[in-house]
Amino acid sequence: MQPEGLNRKTVLSELKKIQQQDKRYDDGKILCSMCTRPHPIAEKAYRLFLSSNLGDPGLFPGSVQLEKDVICQLATLLHGTNCVGSIVSGGTEANFLALLAARNIAHVDRPEVVLPESTHFSFTKICNMLNLKPVYAGLDRSFKVDLTSIKECVTNNTVAIVGTAGTAELGVIDSIEELSKVALEHNVWLHVDAAFGGLVIPFLNDSKYLFDFSLETVKSITVDPHKMGMAAIPAGGIIFRNPQELDFIKTETPYLTDNFQYTFVGTRTGASAASAWAVFKVLGMTGFKKIVGNCMKTTQLLTDGLEDAGFSLVVEPTLNIVAFRSGNDTKLLSEKLWKKGWFVSYIPRYDCIRVVVMPHVTRKHAVVFLKDLVNSNKK
Repeated sequence: MQPEGLNRKTVLSELKKIQQQDKRYDDGKILCSMCTRPHPIAEKAYRLFLSSNLGDPGLFPGSVQLEKDVICQLATLLHGTNCVGSIVSGGTEANFLALLAARNIAHVDRPEVVLPESTHFSFTKICNMLNLKPVYAGLDRSFKVDLTSIKECVTNNTVAIVGTAGTAELGVIDSIEELSKVALEHNVWLHVDAAFGGLVIPFLNDSKYLFDFSLETVKSITVDPHKMGMAAIPAGGIIFRNPQELDFIKTETPYLTDNFQYTFVGTRTGASAASAWAVFKVLGMTGFKKIVGNCMKTTQLLTDGLEDAGFSLVVEPTLNIVAFRSGNDTKLLSEKLWKKGWFVSYIPRYDCIRVVVMPHVTRKHAVVFLKDLVNSNKK
């Protein structure tokens, strides 16, 4: 820190120069992110609540009410009643809290959690932190978790089974309905990681996927408003079916305005909850359905263009995520695209390029991308 402070104009000018190093969602070239530019109302709402702290709720009752409203709206969307939860730092903390509750409720000496091989990498962190043994179930030909493998993995030490409603790499929706039957048979906690899909699947045309609290053995769901919910980062969400489940994750807070906290992070900005609340209010079901519909139309345009150009899909897209391979060197192709300013993901274990069609990616962007893709793929 320098001895004397600089004037605001100088500081802001320096910040703007530094910001120019960052990539911009508005350019439509960020194709690897599950986040997007926040909705304009989310930005305004966030600024209004910059100083609020959900970790000291007695001082910020308005912010607390916004968080409760957001959780209630998410729970209702996911067919839950009387659910509880929190707006947290992201999907990692949300998944952490779910497995913390499952572990503490089960209370076994050597706890294990059954995870699909396709599960998000956050579970590796979580298992290390919670001293949980991860037991990985294989995938079937459609890259969903294999149910036979799941059944073989469950033991007396299993405290939870995890299913994914929209895998981060391929956008695949596990058969949560079948996992629910396994969880019921073994009386095991079922957690659904719908960090991405939770705000996509309900708005798909003719959605036939059962993945939420409509299934009686689903105990907790992760869904992130800062992804397809277009809230400001950070805004993850964890929802528990039953209020009493919070008793197993509470921590006493002796000097704050509430006796207990139910999250891992202590100081939590109310701005995240406010931004999500504002987007939900402005868009409503109709607005979300329109945005998701546009993303899926662009996804279809991209899919058709890939197939016409001779690329092979890893799996037919279910959500607004497209994974494909080149007949040449797919990894090299991804590197060429980066050099041209197209920020795609390369997934080594599937040897594929992954594109996430977020709201900032328009049909125009997709058409230009396809052109550059075809040109880059030429030997």
